[in-house]
Amino acid sequence: MLKFENCRIGHDRVLYEIAELELERGEFAALIGANGSGKSTLLDALVQGKFPNGKVSVEGRNWNDLKLMERAHQITLVDNHFLGFDYLKVNEYLELGRHSYTNFTGRLSAEDQNIVQKYVQTLHLESLLEQSTSTLSDGERQRVGIAKALIQETPIILLDEPTAFLDYPTKKEVMSLLGKIAKESNRLVIIASHDIDFCIQYCSRILIIEKESKSLSSYLQIEQDELVKRAFGIS
Repeated sequence: MLKFENCRIGHDRVLYEIAELELERGEFAALIGANGSGKSTLLDALVQGKFPNGKVSVEGRNWNDLKLMERAHQITLVDNHFLGFDYLKVNEYLELGRHSYTNFTGRLSAEDQNIVQKYVQTLHLESLLEQSTSTLSDGERQRVGIAKALIQETPIILLDEPTAFLDYPTKKEVMSLLGKIAKESNRLVIIASHDIDFCIQYCSRILIIEKESKSLSSYLQIEQDELVKRAFGIS
């Protein structure tokens, strides 16, 4: 589904390499590495379609060759900070998830509205629709951001630190929800995270930016001590 071949990740310098990796629909994958190791760099490159070194393909198509709207139908990044979209009503923010499907007027069709309502109900957001995005709690922001990603109906969903600043019960709720979304809606969900315990518990695949070898490795199962050693160089 999402395949990497001989990729070097980084802007001014190479942060790490991905020799070969293929991720499938239905997987919930965690990307783990030290601060500054290049987790967000990989997510940004996927969204922007910029891989000057190596090859990335989605469903067999070269990712660099796809146009902006084509990428928007394949991948979305959950931004729980609402950068550039603060002070919108929640319902207005959610409707942005259908933007790439609308015509030049930007108006939502009846089908678009039905899709929005479907995920509003799925994530139980009815009581928040008239609320400003700037007044939401951290947990509410995550649920609204995830809902917008689902409304965009892309097969790949990316999240950068989705459990940061959340309390323990809300972290568990968000991680359980993401795993359920990946499995039941047959999507590939990838999160960059420092919450190692939750990743081991809920994710079906662990991707580690290896501190020593500067390479990305993939594990279906790994013990916490081994993960910490590989990602952070701590025994």
